[in-house]
Amino acid sequence: MTELPPRPAGAVLLDPHGDRCFGCGPDNPAGIALQVYRVGDEVMADVYFAPKHAGAHGVVHGGVLASACDDLVAFLLYVLRQPAVTRSLQVDYLAPVPVGEPHRLVGRLVSQDGRRLTMAAEGRAADGAVRFTAHAVFVTVDLAHFERFGSVDGADAVTMLRAAGPDTTLSDTSPPGPSVHDTMERGARWADRG
Repeated sequence: MTELPPRPAGAVLLDPHGDRCFGCGPDNPAGIALQVYRVGDEVMADVYFAPKHAGAHGVVHGGVLASACDDLVAFLLYVLRQPAVTRSLQVDYLAPVPVGEPHRLVGRLVSQDGRRLTMAAEGRAADGAVRFTAHAVFVTVDLAHFERFGSVDGADAVTMLRAAGPDTTLSDTSPPGPSVHDTMERGARWADRG
């Protein structure tokens, strides 16, 4: 089996949305358990989909791929320091994704227009072939939108976004967000709260 190339230098591991998150939670036995990294203004995750994620005939279920894409691009909200919700997600399945083969997922912000965030993601096999792509639209919301549901496992994305505060350096047309240094400092502050 071909291996994925090494992660880019300077990749920073981001905290999961919550311990039980289906996409990235380390404590969800049915989940994907993505470990997502920030690389500049993009996010990436390397994943081996497990047999529990199979649809028919040893390939990953399309709904699991859609969940992985949705969760991946949601990590861009950490980069932007803006809470938002998925408005729409379109996934194009370009080739079968075999269970157990490594794939690199990369997500990026395409544009920001007022409250509307347009994002894109792709999943590549170790040989570089793009096997699926996604186009997502998120809409920014106030943190109160999430707080009314509470947390199922304590520390969660709401708490982290509240600690980070809004990024006042962003404009509707400027997607860069905080630097890697800022992200690492925020992660250190979060870890100190333990």
